[in-house]
Amino acid sequence: MSEITVYVIVVLMLMLNPVDRKGPDSLEVLSAHGKPLHFKTLEKCYSYVSEHGVGLAYYAMESFRPKPTLVKGIVCMEKEIIGV
Repeated sequence: MSEITVYVIVVLMLMLNPVDRKGPDSLEVLSAHGKPLHFKTLEKCYSYVSEHGVGLAYYAMESFRPKPTLVKGIVCMEKEIIGV
């Protein structure tokens, strides 16, 4: 097996309660509609973010519930995955 480089979506959160700031403050979005969510190019990743940003933000906020949060940003990051 070999490693391949892809781009993934990460939602950065602002934790409003100081007690919650010790835990995770970001979320990698792994899939959408049952399919893996990663991209071959940075441009395709940001194109997806541009088109689906509101849904991504809503998903992230729901994932951190009941902790009070705001979305600080949505970025695409390079990641190596194991290919077949």
